[in-house]
Amino acid sequence: MKNTKLVIPSAEYLQSYLEACREFQRIDNNSYRVHDPDTFEKWRNTIFEEYEKARRGIDLQEGYVPASVFWLVGDGEFIGTGSIRHALTPALEKFGGHIGYAVRPSKQNRGYGTRQLEFLLKEASKLGIGRALVTCDDDNVGSYRVMEKNGGIYQDTVESIINGTPRCIRRYWIDTTP
Repeated sequence: MKNTKLVIPSAEYLQSYLEACREFQRIDNNSYRVHDPDTFEKWRNTIFEEYEKARRGIDLQEGYVPASVFWLVGDGEFIGTGSIRHALTPALEKFGGHIGYAVRPSKQNRGYGTRQLEFLLKEASKLGIGRALVTCDDDNVGSYRVMEKNGGIYQDTVESIINGTPRCIRRYWIDTTP
């Protein structure tokens, strides 16, 4: 845990990221979007350019906002991914918030999520986000405990329809200033 750091995604960790995508695929993850490992040859040469375009707000899909992607790494290995959305839309106010994060399945329940969110909050502060909205499914105890450990203040639980499925979403606000 001591050697973990947040980095801008780079080729140095691409193979490890691909392995993590396979882990997410095996557990049929649909709560956090990672790349499809089966189409690696399609995205391997464009992933970093796409992240940069998202950060700069170039060619965004309708309803999307600029977002910065970071990877949590340690000992030369990809551990988790996180995204900071630079602004909120009405949809992001209900689900998604400013910050989303995921820890690869083989590294979960070891404190990495708490550490990753701590790093992401510092980056959000650098982007001028004084208070960050962070959300999770109501039944995702691990995720909302990570938020609470990082000073998250529970606002409420709202019902949302996400990809055609009703879900209850917990919303927390976290001050990003030290």
